[in-house]
Amino acid sequence: MKDSLVLEELLTRERTAMDTYFGESNPTRYAELFADDATYFDPNSAGKIEDDAIQKHFAAFAGQIPPFRYEILNPDVDVYGKTAVFTLNLETYDQSDNTVTSRWNTTEIHRRTKRGWKMVHAHWSHT
Repeated sequence: MKDSLVLEELLTRERTAMDTYFGESNPTRYAELFADDATYFDPNSAGKIEDDAIQKHFAAFAGQIPPFRYEILNPDVDVYGKTAVFTLNLETYDQSDNTVTSRWNTTEIHRRTKRGWKMVHAHWSHT
């Protein structure tokens, strides 16, 4: 079921995380979105990353992420009880000439907890 309030909440969290990821070369905020028992896939990793290894994976990128402008496109969410399937496309742009540097398809699964939404799975792939 579509839920515009959940979409706005997850989109706000994602933007806050990406602002520091691409603007400050700091992936900590994105890593903090994950639950302790999460899984993660992306084309730059050697397969599935689980649990506290996710935090270590992102910590390795701190200070190494060039500053990019980004845009989140086509955000959508389907909510099933305490589970939200959040999808989006993300494009990054070179700040000097505004050319597209990467395009991503993203699926994130979030679980509602007493402290808010926590990501239990994320899968990023190049478009």
